[in-house]
Amino acid sequence: MEINNINTPEDIFLWMDENIQYGWLDSEGGRHVGEMKNFRKQYRTMSVQETLEHKVGTCIEQAEVMHYLLDKINIKNKMFCCRIYEPDDYGNLEEEEHMHCFVLFWRDGKVYHIEHPNFEKKGIYEYDTEEEAIRKIVDYYIELRGGKESPTTPFYSVPAGISFREFNAFISNQYD
Repeated sequence: MEINNINTPEDIFLWMDENIQYGWLDSEGGRHVGEMKNFRKQYRTMSVQETLEHKVGTCIEQAEVMHYLLDKINIKNKMFCCRIYEPDDYGNLEEEEHMHCFVLFWRDGKVYHIEHPNFEKKGIYEYDTEEEAIRKIVDYYIELRGGKESPTTPFYSVPAGISFREFNAFISNQYD
């Protein structure tokens, strides 16, 4: 499927599955697929165009691509980030990342979660309300993180070229 032939959220999911792998570019331009070694030290966010060009993205980039594609087909949607809170100056570059970005969209009076980057939960899930969707998604990540609370923040764009630490500070400073 070509990107210009996308007409539905289901098309977006299929297109993502065929075209975008879980991965990231490091600060030197190295491409990493399916592994997170040195992620906190070397990761830099990509623009939508860079993600489309390199065909890789973490949950951060994949959420932004799905947001971009949903906007393109005029479907109301919102990006969220749930994570273990880290202060802006958090400096443990050896620790695993504890964050997940996701997208909700609205259609026919229902709320849907389109999940692609989490390979264990890929799919489109239906909920009655935004609150129910967020609670179900966040509860999954709280359980995955051994019970650690997961503050969840809506965000509207991803600045390109920033580090994981800078993205964390960006999310910490978003206000709904």
